[in-house]
Amino acid sequence: MVSSSLAIKGAIGAAVMLASATISQAFSADGINYVNYWGQNSYGAAGGAQSGWQKNLASYCEDSVEDVLVLSFLTTFFGTGNEPVIDFSNTGNGCTTFDGTALLNCPQIGQDIKTCQAKGKKIILALGGASGSYGFTSDSQASGFADTLWNTFGAGNSSTRPFGDAVIDGFDLDIEGGSATGYTAMIEQLRTHYASDSSKDYYITGAPQCPFPDAYLGDALNNAWFDFVWVQFYNNYCSVQGTFNFDTWDNWASTQAKNPNVKVYLGVPGSTSAASSGYVPYSTLTTTIDSLKSYKSFGGVMMWDASQAYGNTDVSPNYATAVSSYLHSGKSSSSGGASTSAASSTSKGSASSTGKASTTSASATSSSAAASATPSSGTPACPTAGGSCTSGYACAGSSVAICDNGKWVLTACPSSLVCTASADGSSAYCNYNTGAASTCAVSNAKKLVAGSAKVHSLSVTSSSSPKTASAIPKTKSTDAQVSYFVDTSKNTQFQASFNVRNKANKPISNKWTLTFTAPDGQQVQKSSVGKVSQKGNQVTITANRKKVPAIMEAIVVDVSGSHNGTVFQAVDPNTIDFSW
Repeated sequence: MVSSSLAIKGAIGAAVMLASATISQAFSADGINYVNYWGQNSYGAAGGAQSGWQKNLASYCEDSVEDVLVLSFLTTFFGTGNEPVIDFSNTGNGCTTFDGTALLNCPQIGQDIKTCQAKGKKIILALGGASGSYGFTSDSQASGFADTLWNTFGAGNSSTRPFGDAVIDGFDLDIEGGSATGYTAMIEQLRTHYASDSSKDYYITGAPQCPFPDAYLGDALNNAWFDFVWVQFYNNYCSVQGTFNFDTWDNWASTQAKNPNVKVYLGVPGSTSAASSGYVPYSTLTTTIDSLKSYKSFGGVMMWDASQAYGNTDVSPNYATAVSSYLHSGKSSSSGGASTSAASSTSKGSASSTGKASTTSASATSSSAAASATPSSGTPACPTAGGSCTSGYACAGSSVAICDNGKWVLTACPSSLVCTASADGSSAYCNYNTGAASTCAVSNAKKLVAGSAKVHSLSVTSSSSPKTASAIPKTKSTDAQVSYFVDTSKNTQFQASFNVRNKANKPISNKWTLTFTAPDGQQVQKSSVGKVSQKGNQVTITANRKKVPAIMEAIVVDVSGSHNGTVFQAVDPNTIDFSW
């Protein structure tokens, strides 16, 4: 497959004429691209060993792994002296600041940019991020900021150019806070500048979160010309192993996007510690890549971030190299004779920055369970009590099958509950039936369970609307959508996640309370965010983060604990309450 983007050439006044657009080759030779973010040393921030911390930019351009590197982030639009502010974490590289501003002057990074571009890499600068001071109050302000971007980082002229005479290849919108105002106007003005320079192609990319439409970029995505959109399929219910909604984004690309050839990328974490949820084991990711290649809009894989992906050795020689190799060749890479095929991909079990221990890759446990439950024809067969097995868990309709000493032991779920695979695919549990059909092998089980909860803003003391257990809540009287899914349940331990999203597309306060009723025998011991207390079956998680700005319209709360049942049981979505 060869994809293409439309590079805008020529302009009349301030209007870019789409009729003068020319087709340009996508970044890589095969038209499928591997994209990595660079700049924030996420591996180091998550507690990784210093030997694996983020390296200088040019070091990631020495081989054929990356097609695109996204510099992250330009965190402030209007800083001291009205100049923007950029931040590259631990990478000093001799950076100073321009007099009277907080804008970094980084000549070494400028040299690295030119080194990478000489090797065929594209270098994009990301605006925004999960925290920062950014946004516009009007279209005119946004249009003026586009001029600043062009003069400071593009082919324009300014006395304050952080990268010297190096010219980046475009701008990425990773807008996760502030307001939605002005981004269409900013992009349109940038494209008038792009049209003034016929010496190279320039790009506009975006990094929306997977829930559609994106709260901050939804308007711009429908009304401005994007070349590439790498969707964040993590920290949300619509991850690869959740209610995966790539088809929704593909439909947007073909029916709503201004650019009929826009490419949609699969955005995933580079390791278990790179995000609160959504990490995809290598064996699952390669299968997903194969399935996405049938979509016209599929452009490749984006990863957050380079430090995490290279530090992740769950697959040899590292996650970044293995995924890029498979993306381009459809084959697993190898190093030192160690194949990176699905069968050899297993987790190291390191802890993440959120306190959630990483889990064993599905390639080992679930495959062995499925193998003994699947006849040679490939049609899943439900395990039967006493039937032979190798190891692991499986589902048999409304019963959980556990392999015990080579024999399947079936435990029936409570009435009205069905067996469901955990998000990591390595175990199974009893879940409230949200429309999932009864299934047999774990590999075919529904991976995510979402439930509508009684949720309300601080000004509402109660909700009279009925609580439901639909896969995606549709109750209009509530202000938030709460999804609950189980990451893993092994022996007497479990890990689960709540994903909360403000349906009004506005920030959630930094003071909030999450409550739910835990099934009998469950004890919630830790939470990635907030303080946990439990009285009997009632669990309360409270957050009062005074120093954290209320800019996020989605929150992921990971919980872990123990249970004393034979099988783990999910939380009844009807008992979940979230308020702020």
